[in-house]
Amino acid sequence: MKTGDIEGFASWGTDTPSVPVLLSVPHAGRDYPNDIYDALRLPPAALVRLEDRYADLLARRCVQLGHPVIMAHRARAWIDLNRDEQDIDTDMVQGALRSDYPTPGAKQRGGLGLIPRRLSGDGEIWKRQFTLDEVQHRIRSFHQPYHSAVGAILERMRQRFGVAILLDLHSMPPIQAAVGRSVPQFVVGDRFGKSAASIYAELLLSRLHMQGYRAALNHPYAGAHILRRHAKPGGHIHALQLEVDRSLYLDSDLRQPGAGIDRISALIPDLVAALADEALGSATLIAAE
Repeated sequence: MKTGDIEGFASWGTDTPSVPVLLSVPHAGRDYPNDIYDALRLPPAALVRLEDRYADLLARRCVQLGHPVIMAHRARAWIDLNRDEQDIDTDMVQGALRSDYPTPGAKQRGGLGLIPRRLSGDGEIWKRQFTLDEVQHRIRSFHQPYHSAVGAILERMRQRFGVAILLDLHSMPPIQAAVGRSVPQFVVGDRFGKSAASIYAELLLSRLHMQGYRAALNHPYAGAHILRRHAKPGGHIHALQLEVDRSLYLDSDLRQPGAGIDRISALIPDLVAALADEALGSATLIAAE
């Protein structure tokens, strides 16, 4: 049952969580406000490249089972939930002073800051600058409420179970293999051990390998703002990122659901259940100490 629906995102099973694992899907949104189209320099179809295309369908079985899920419907082109709200490219925002913001990181320099600016091979996304008021509106109306909801859900889990885990679900384009080397189909990120106890990443890797998939830890995706913001391993709130190769569940063009969609969408709740079992066992040990 849907337990929350705020403009831009929705949640299910989060008021009284059944397990101490929250599945978040921040980049699969396909809701494009008119303001996006009005400002576009590129054809609208180009924005698909910013989407974790149909990653929301990978969470549908978890929703059906009543697992806690939070999912963004608003497109990443509007504002990126996996970037800090201070990660503003001041060259694309009227009224924003570079001195008011942190030094740009690699993602922003590559055109993928709080509001994506450019796409590799396509160039600049927008035909005009945005105003600082426009950007602040997107932060206040969508970015902040999403993160406030995630934080509140994780705290409810921690209070209910003694532990909470955020599993942040993303999809990645197929990784190009070097000659003679295999590439991962899944990448588990824990920010090199900073966002979660190692047992949880090890558990995900083990489960994926047992299912016959190639999986890697932290390379090339270790996790970004969502993990940094919400992980508090010392306070029994852990956060992991899971990247899924889109070719596992989309068609050959990587645009529409493919033959593998049912298999991968069935795998995700298995991973959630494994994390929940491990977390509940760990919480019991902690309580007994």
